[in-house]
Amino acid sequence: MDKKPIEQCMEISTNPYDYLKKWKIDNNKKIISCFAMNMPEEIVFASGMIPVISWRSDEPVTMGHSHLATFNCGLTRSFIDDLLKEKLDFIDGIAVNRMCLQAQGLPFLLEQASKMPYIEYLSLPALYDDKVSYNYLIEEFKRFTTGLEKVSGNTVTDDTLNNAIDIYNKNRGLLSEIYELRRKNPGIIAGKEMLAVVHSSMVMAKDINNTLLEKVVEELNNRKQTLSKDDRIKVITYGGLCQTVNSELLDIIEDLGMVIVDDDIFVGSKYFANPVEKNGNPYEALGNRYMKKTPPCPTKGDYRTDWTDYIIEMAEKNNAKGIISLMIKYCPPHMCYYPDIKNKLAAKGIPEILVEVEHEIISFEQVKTRLQTFVEILQGV
Repeated sequence: MDKKPIEQCMEISTNPYDYLKKWKIDNNKKIISCFAMNMPEEIVFASGMIPVISWRSDEPVTMGHSHLATFNCGLTRSFIDDLLKEKLDFIDGIAVNRMCLQAQGLPFLLEQASKMPYIEYLSLPALYDDKVSYNYLIEEFKRFTTGLEKVSGNTVTDDTLNNAIDIYNKNRGLLSEIYELRRKNPGIIAGKEMLAVVHSSMVMAKDINNTLLEKVVEELNNRKQTLSKDDRIKVITYGGLCQTVNSELLDIIEDLGMVIVDDDIFVGSKYFANPVEKNGNPYEALGNRYMKKTPPCPTKGDYRTDWTDYIIEMAEKNNAKGIISLMIKYCPPHMCYYPDIKNKLAAKGIPEILVEVEHEIISFEQVKTRLQTFVEILQGV
């Protein structure tokens, strides 16, 4: 019996290694790992290669700790660990974006830890309202293109890049449609299912993923026909920068009587927000998308846009009663913003709880107890 579309997404998300190994053999195309947020994937796709967003491993970090301190984030440590264990031998190159101090040091570690033939570092600028930053961004995109052309042996033209933009925009549109179905029909898709749907789009070729997402939309519309009213407490999750959130944690949230109606996490709505608006120059179109200030991203250095206001607006639109902060352990960008977010939410009387997301988690019992207390608080609001 054929697996349903969402089940397929979960299988790919659970084991991207085997999926990509097989896909590479079947399609004879090179794979570029993109680390991690705000990467111009369309340029990689236009070069005839497939961009995949770097993911954290499926096992505890061991060998990686010989190259990285334990106070690095789980994604950075596990990515190096996978390389040392030769679990990523099917990857043909790695592109790293300047997101934080850990990412800035990653290319040097990659050179030591792997024999990867292609390692690129993109220094994408902070969001300053000046022409210099914008022009620099466009030049970085073009420099990135030149390197990819050498690796792929293909030339990136305006036509191939515009075609890639169209495919990626369709992908964003389908994911947006799935999210809208969840907003209007709370409980129609479980938190871990939604995580898998978005994550599958990060590791699949977008044209193939688009076909799968169309089937996901159809599956959810069929679920909608038999969906009963969900009386669980509506909540919003935000944070979760760069890496996947533990699916077990999402299960706990929903098993305790809460339902996630929207999110502002990377393996979530942050990834597909804002379609590229084509204007005749594909590099400028990609640049304009990167320079957008919403959804707010703490890795872009934009101190003018208030992340808390964005979260509050999302909660109000969805009639959510509480907000769950999912902070990746040892994530400086989120850690720097969190005190202001917590204080402003408290001042507004909006219940919030912080949950640290760790790569190596032995037990969720303490988290479960804290979330149970949070539910009791929400029931009294």
